[in-house]
Amino acid sequence: MARWDDLRRAILAKDIDGTERIWFELLEANPSDPTPFIEAADLASRQPGGRRNAGALLGLLVDSLKENEKHAALIPVYGAIASYAPDDGTLRQSVVESSQAAHADRADLELMLEKSGVRGGALTELDTQVADLLRFLQIEMDAFVFHKSGWGVGKVVEYDPDRGKCVIDFRTRPGHEMDIDAAARLLERLDENDIRVQAMSDPRGLRKRAKAEPLEMIRQVLARYNNSAPLRNVKESLVPDAVAASSWSTWWKEAKKQALLDPRFEVGPGRDPRVEFHDIAQTDFATQVERALKGSATSSGRQTAVRDLLTVVASDEDAKQTLAAAVERELGMTHDPAEKVGWELLLADLTGRDPNEGLAEALNAAKDPVEVIRGIVDDATRGRAAEAMARHVEGGGEKLVSVALGDDPEAARVALETLPAIDQGDQLESLLKQIDSRPAQLPNLYAWYLKRLVAGKLTGREYEALPLVQRLLKVLDAVEYRVRRHPSASDKKGVTKLTEILTQKTCAVVKEASEAADEAAAHHLLSMLGQNRALKARALEKLQDVVLRVHPTALKEGPGAGAIEEDEEVQQAQIYMLASGIERLKTERDRIMNEEMPANAAEIARAREFGDLSENAEYHAAREKQSLLQAKADQIGGELARAVPIAPDIVRTDAVSVGSRVKLRDSGGDELTYTLLGPPDADVARGIINYLTPLGQALMGQSAGSTVKLTIDGQVRELEVLDIENGLAEQTTGS
Repeated sequence: MARWDDLRRAILAKDIDGTERIWFELLEANPSDPTPFIEAADLASRQPGGRRNAGALLGLLVDSLKENEKHAALIPVYGAIASYAPDDGTLRQSVVESSQAAHADRADLELMLEKSGVRGGALTELDTQVADLLRFLQIEMDAFVFHKSGWGVGKVVEYDPDRGKCVIDFRTRPGHEMDIDAAARLLERLDENDIRVQAMSDPRGLRKRAKAEPLEMIRQVLARYNNSAPLRNVKESLVPDAVAASSWSTWWKEAKKQALLDPRFEVGPGRDPRVEFHDIAQTDFATQVERALKGSATSSGRQTAVRDLLTVVASDEDAKQTLAAAVERELGMTHDPAEKVGWELLLADLTGRDPNEGLAEALNAAKDPVEVIRGIVDDATRGRAAEAMARHVEGGGEKLVSVALGDDPEAARVALETLPAIDQGDQLESLLKQIDSRPAQLPNLYAWYLKRLVAGKLTGREYEALPLVQRLLKVLDAVEYRVRRHPSASDKKGVTKLTEILTQKTCAVVKEASEAADEAAAHHLLSMLGQNRALKARALEKLQDVVLRVHPTALKEGPGAGAIEEDEEVQQAQIYMLASGIERLKTERDRIMNEEMPANAAEIARAREFGDLSENAEYHAAREKQSLLQAKADQIGGELARAVPIAPDIVRTDAVSVGSRVKLRDSGGDELTYTLLGPPDADVARGIINYLTPLGQALMGQSAGSTVKLTIDGQVRELEVLDIENGLAEQTTGS
């Protein structure tokens, strides 16, 4: 690939001597496929005065192919030459002779030569006639073909040139009759060793071959993409026919190791690396390492690249020595203490020496070991450094707790495993108490804490499921509220982790809480779930279903439930929102149903063609996405069914209502202004809040001069209502 790039650069630079030198070098590889040569010649023809040069280069290719008796490869080359210069009949005769030599067994060859116009056609259209001939020649008895529009691989089982018809057994459409002209236009001829052919003719043998020859599998796939493609394309081509979806990660790990150590292959950095195959240019492992390091602008990124390479080539000592040399160079250029720790650990892993010696020295020399540990991005590296600090730095246990209280679950894990072993269990107890006392401030730590508490891995600590779930829901709602006001990556991650506690293991902790609840408590739990801002529709539906399976009538329970009059029930079912909010919901629902769902349905159909649905990860992922889209559309439909446009005549200024703009003062003397509108209209950054939130509900009905008490993050907050205005006109014009 690299040498072809050199050739293109030489052509663009109009370096005739360089072009010819590289061209000869490429010809020495005895090529079978003339396509890249034809493409390079086409590039040369588009340069000033380049048509003659392109013809001359292809003439050299003709000599090479003739010498090696590659008659079939000569045909498209003659066609390309014909596009650059008029033919006096010599080229046409060469096409006929090469066709007869390459396809001596084709009884219909003369018919194809006439049908394409190569024999007897217009003198000035040889290039087009050759292209037609090549399309016709690819369709013959027992040929394997590929239908690009979705039918996949097939085999020609009947071929009748007199009728102009052929019959093809496609993998998903056997016995399909086609016009030969249409087949030549629509189908791609496949080699018998092509992965797609083997998937049809010998699927078991293909999987054995993929296991025994992973690089050959990759080489074949890359050949379809001009020898360079992202890993996702390689995976799409091999799974599930050559490699089972469940085995892909293991298979790619071994294949990647072989590719990194094979100078013909190049594997780029990242989760979806570009994979390349080079016929001539050589890329040794040291070059791969250098490119991986240059591919990241940060020290942590370079450390990740080395760590990934080490994972792949861990059993190859020469490769480890190459990595160690690269790490030593990086270590010598690094001055940041946190980055030094990461490189020291990598070097220890590569050389087999005890990492604690270097770590202890570095941490004891640091002005603030806690900040050094916090500065390490990679979890595994930070955890190992944190353990070294706890064991080898004075006051290490206390310092480890300080690191953990930065909302760092990895440091907490180290504390749980290390502190009791070094007789500092009191420090661990201090950490756990602080997590339990302020969970909303430490959402990631609290999720870590709850996961181990529920699993029984915190010695001496027990829990009651119902209070635990109720508290978890309050914390989750508080963190989500904070995310919406002041988004941070840490809080967003905390919301995800806390939600996972509720939904993991088929919502086991919520089921346990439901079994411990009476009907009234179950009703309250359903209410908390329904009002929680962090729960997405799919998760909310699952959690509510768990509660209702234990308490089927819980929705009808609750204080005074039977005393609600009909008009109040209707009012509770209504959701007030701006007309523009209703339109946004309609637009979103239409987009989901008319664009996303049909597109995903096509993806399901495409994934189904891979076969073997039990191992078809793409198929199941697409089906799951379709369910989520349907659930989202249903949720929006339910909201639209209950939607009531906010009209000016319902906005009050004597008491807070939907559409009111409320001026508040908190206990600290700060003044706040909120406008209460419907769920799709909320925009916290602009001071617009959903009237159905706890704050909105607490304000509804209040008059100027009244005081509202609201519990946030476990603390009671007082808000005084200073003034109430009609905020609807401003919002409707601004929407």
